[in-house]
Amino acid sequence: MLQNKAISILIKLIIAQRYLAINSLILALFTSILEGISTPFVMLILQELGGGLFNISQIPIIIKNIVELYATFPKSWHLLILFVTLLSLTIIKNIFLYFSNININNLQLKVGFLLRKVCIERFLKLEVSFYNRSNIGTLLSFVNEQAQRSEILSSQVIEIIREMLMIFILLVVLIGLSPELTIISVISLLVISLLFKAVLNSVRIYGRKAANSIDEFSSFITELLSGIRVIKSFKSEFRELERADKYLTNRYVAELGAFKYNSAIVPLTETAGIILLLLLLGVGSSVVSATGGGGLPLLLTYTYTLLRIIPRINHLNSLRSQLALLSGSLEVIHDFLSSTDELHLPDGQKPYRGLTSGINFENVSFTFAANSEPTLKNISFPVKKGTITALIGSSGSGKSTLADLVMRFHDPDSGRIKIDGIDLREYQIASWRNAIAMVSQETFLFHTSIRENIAYGCPDATKLEIIEAAKKAYAYEFIQELPEGFDTIVGDRGARLSGGQRQRIAIARAILRDPDILILDEATSALDSNSERIVQRAIEEVSRDRTVIVIAHRLSTIEKADKIIVMYNGRVAEQGTHEELLALHSEYWSLYKSQVSVKEQIIQST
Repeated sequence: MLQNKAISILIKLIIAQRYLAINSLILALFTSILEGISTPFVMLILQELGGGLFNISQIPIIIKNIVELYATFPKSWHLLILFVTLLSLTIIKNIFLYFSNININNLQLKVGFLLRKVCIERFLKLEVSFYNRSNIGTLLSFVNEQAQRSEILSSQVIEIIREMLMIFILLVVLIGLSPELTIISVISLLVISLLFKAVLNSVRIYGRKAANSIDEFSSFITELLSGIRVIKSFKSEFRELERADKYLTNRYVAELGAFKYNSAIVPLTETAGIILLLLLLGVGSSVVSATGGGGLPLLLTYTYTLLRIIPRINHLNSLRSQLALLSGSLEVIHDFLSSTDELHLPDGQKPYRGLTSGINFENVSFTFAANSEPTLKNISFPVKKGTITALIGSSGSGKSTLADLVMRFHDPDSGRIKIDGIDLREYQIASWRNAIAMVSQETFLFHTSIRENIAYGCPDATKLEIIEAAKKAYAYEFIQELPEGFDTIVGDRGARLSGGQRQRIAIARAILRDPDILILDEATSALDSNSERIVQRAIEEVSRDRTVIVIAHRLSTIEKADKIIVMYNGRVAEQGTHEELLALHSEYWSLYKSQVSVKEQIIQST
């Protein structure tokens, strides 16, 4: 019904909410006991309505005790006492049942909350390299549909225990009424359970297929929505609709297969129950013949109690089927959590307290998991405190990868990055990253206000500090022109702002953070000339008195850098100042001349 890996994580989730689970079970126990106690009163009422003829020697001991108790009252009160007692027991039982249901639903919601939180904590713990090779749609499904299906399992486990308690108590009553008929009932129920085992196995198999199809469909939808501009520009709507049809069909087939088996549970159980009931009525009729009319109330009560059990067995089998159907989702989440348990960089012990001398790259090499060739090969150069170091080179030369190593998104395969002579891996990741700000070409803004985006790295910043940072980033003027000023919502990824405006907000965010080290990853390459000039002035403002690493495409923006590192095919080809590199008449000289020539051609053509 449930695989071991699904059981292990489900038990942990339920134990985390053990008080709710225990309360639910205690309430379920009281409900079951009251259910069992109230059942004999049905026989007594039937007996009273039939004239009150009892053969004391033939009735069960529990009913005999009740008879002796209420027989002390006047006979005219007997029926009223039985009615009031049965009604009172039923009301109290259903009050317990109500609170039991509340606790079970509360447990389900708490487990869902905890499961989503565990997944989100893992998302935040995993390093950037994991996301470079993962599909966001699949990850989203863990906290959406898969978690929603998984949380239901917790309530179903408690419901199964509750139904089993109910059935057990009612079986005790049945044994008290007629041990012979109960033996026949139990044997029949065991046979029925064995017949359903194959059906439940099929439900579990299709449930896992359904869970996998949900992952695939979520991945497709995320990709479709993320690439909607590309899809429309290439008029590929029909092709994407065909892909959608394929994923939807796979999901439909998997879920339909699961529901076909799942839907067979209740009809089969009910049919088996009716067969059992008819069998018992046939056997039980001999009791009536042997005892005369006095045995009729017992047979009717036994049948009534059995009819109370059969729907619970139906529900129990339905719950078991649902458990098999939904367990696939919990298995998928378990696989994700177990497979990513060790996929994070080891944290250092030393707190970072500020740069005193500089950063030094010593024979640094790095290879991405998906590549066979190293992206960086024996990189060595120093970055002195308070200087501007520029990284240039063709696309794929390793510039951004080097910046990611500084951010400690990855660790080198070999070699070391030393901070004031200490290996970067010895520093606490949080304290190190708190001292760095990065402004990249693809600026990411959250779907919140401009104020919140600027203060993202410093959530306790005052209003005046945010305004001052905006002024230094040359963003204050355009912010004031917006309808809601600093309270303007920027839209998804900052879609309501222009590229230059987004960059200036990102620079204001970096200025407010007041970092020791600033990384500028082609921060102006995607801007028009007017926006570039404004952003460049903002960059000069944020770069003042800091250690800056600039990744540049346009060489005109880094001519004043203290050192320029020319990278080629993952190696350092040249390094020096602008003038020194031009004098070499080599790689940098060729790049610079080619950009000057292009610029002259553009000027001449205009």
